[in-house]
Amino acid sequence: MNIVCVGDCGVDHYLPSGELFFGGITANFARNAKQAFPDEDTIQIISAVGDDDGAELVLSSLANSGIDYHISRLSGATPVQYIAVQPDGERKFVRYEEGVLRDFRFGEAEQQIIAQSSLLVAPVYLQIVGLFDELMSISTAGQTAIDFADFLAHPDFELLERHIGQVDIGFFGLSSDDDATIARIETLAEEHNKLFVVTLGVAGSRAYLGDTRIDCAAAPVAEVVDTTGAGDAFAAGFLSRYCHSHSIQDSLAAGAELASQIIQRQGAGL
Repeated sequence: MNIVCVGDCGVDHYLPSGELFFGGITANFARNAKQAFPDEDTIQIISAVGDDDGAELVLSSLANSGIDYHISRLSGATPVQYIAVQPDGERKFVRYEEGVLRDFRFGEAEQQIIAQSSLLVAPVYLQIVGLFDELMSISTAGQTAIDFADFLAHPDFELLERHIGQVDIGFFGLSSDDDATIARIETLAEEHNKLFVVTLGVAGSRAYLGDTRIDCAAAPVAEVVDTTGAGDAFAAGFLSRYCHSHSIQDSLAAGAELASQIIQRQGAGL
């Protein structure tokens, strides 16, 4: 398989320590996918960084990763996510600066890579909706999996329904008491015969495929250190199993297991 990951690669800036880690939803997914997918599968990244120190952190982290990366260097700042980890290990996103990703658009070479993907994986959130709209206009040879990353705080159903025809698999990180949002996701999955996966933290995960619902418990952990990147790891674990077996139950369990490994360490990568 040829897995193409499109979106953000940047810096996770931890507060108050000031520690810096290679991060971003796309970067986190790709690193975990490299570990979870079979060796014969190719993992590629399409993204953009600036001309600052953050860019050097991103590029040096990718250099020996085994991931094929196509990173545009633009004048400006590399994306930065400011993170504060609570005493219980739950991460709090304090502030996000999209930097050069705000103006990044796909050239002919990037469009060709996207078009030839057997699995296209991308996040969408408020700051990159324009880039996401452009991405959804590119026809691909395979399936498309999208992380609707803002749905916990801002469930943008207009955005989801605008592109639902291009989305084969959707991921939504929610709280178990988001009953109205979960119910609407379930309805859309049934109406459009889509595979939508909802992660619910300690309450586990749930998949909807058409009118079928499948639940899975969270994997137990001894100690939660940092939940940053848990959803990205879950998606990588899920897709690595689903793309080769099409067993939703096994895929939910694989996602839960990989997420459980991530949250027992600081930073979002294995």
